[in-house]
Amino acid sequence: MNSTLPRVAAAIGVAACLATSAAAFDTPSIYTQSNILAAGNYNDGTASSDITLIIQLEAGGKIIFGEGADVMYHVPTEDVDGWTLPEFDDSDWEEGITSVGYADGDDNTEIVGGAVNSVYTRYNFGIPGARDIKSIILRIDYDDTYILWLNGTEIARGAAIATLTETPEIPAWDISKVQDSMPDVEATKVPAGTPNADRWDKPVTPFEQDVHETIHEIEIDVDFGGDSVLAVEPGGKLTTTWGKMKVR
Repeated sequence: MNSTLPRVAAAIGVAACLATSAAAFDTPSIYTQSNILAAGNYNDGTASSDITLIIQLEAGGKIIFGEGADVMYHVPTEDVDGWTLPEFDDSDWEEGITSVGYADGDDNTEIVGGAVNSVYTRYNFGIPGARDIKSIILRIDYDDTYILWLNGTEIARGAAIATLTETPEIPAWDISKVQDSMPDVEATKVPAGTPNADRWDKPVTPFEQDVHETIHEIEIDVDFGGDSVLAVEPGGKLTTTWGKMKVR
């Protein structure tokens, strides 16, 4: 795959601006079905009063998933090998409805707060017409910071986590164990919904910046990887490129 900078479209109020990432990401592939978006949501410290990560994905002019979507999630207590990869088997994780977090009333799946360093989530989704799509748009409401991987390729790294780790490093699950190791960033405080459309009317900040109660909006160039994550072995045997196929 070719290396490229993601194209980032952002608007502050009614003024539009274009920003680019300081780090170069490989162009991710998308598929007609069984795409995996893995998302790491990281707290600014173990005494943090809240955490949330709400993602909306648009492709081909259609909302593919957003707030209220099914998601597999895990609150780690140790590092988890391979969890960002499509082939990772997340069948032992919890099932929830995005977003997953605690406090502020903006989560559809509430977890127990206190000493939560991070939350890992994985979304499984199809993209109709993926063959003809050249870019996708992600909208992100978050507290405190995040990293996103699409089909195993990193596509976004929030400003706060980027001060501690660089692409392509996957942070330790407890990177926030030192209080105030990262800046505190507040989400929009829009109440949870399935979805709550008011969320994406909030001001947009370029993703290399963190501003309280604003969202990020990122446009990512993509390649078409095929109709399915199914691979055909010699002799015509169908196999999967990840551990366990699921139907949502």
